[in-house]
Amino acid sequence: MRKKWLWALLIVIVLISLIGGGKMFMDKRKKKKEKLESGKRQSVELLKKKFTDIKKVDIERTGYNKMTGFYRMVVKMTNTEGRTARFDYGYVKKQNELSTIGLVDEKVPKKGDYN
Repeated sequence: MRKKWLWALLIVIVLISLIGGGKMFMDKRKKKKEKLESGKRQSVELLKKKFTDIKKVDIERTGYNKMTGFYRMVVKMTNTEGRTARFDYGYVKKQNELSTIGLVDEKVPKKGDYN
């Protein structure tokens, strides 16, 4: 009978440690996601200051290098006239500046434009 209680206690301890480890993992993942979202938001604000007449900015891909604090974004930007452009740019959060803006695609094809 005593061995059963010891096994039950051991199982409970293992389950509690697994749950605690899972929570730490989820908290770390949530913090990383919040940091990425913050970088996206701040970089789009700087983008809107740099270019006039921006109607919409869609972020297609995002990357972050935690060693350097450098964000890389690929966006599709639409102006108030309806013209779109796809480009990538870098963003350094500590310096609060955009860097290396490179055009990916000036004209985004519409439905039916594919060859």
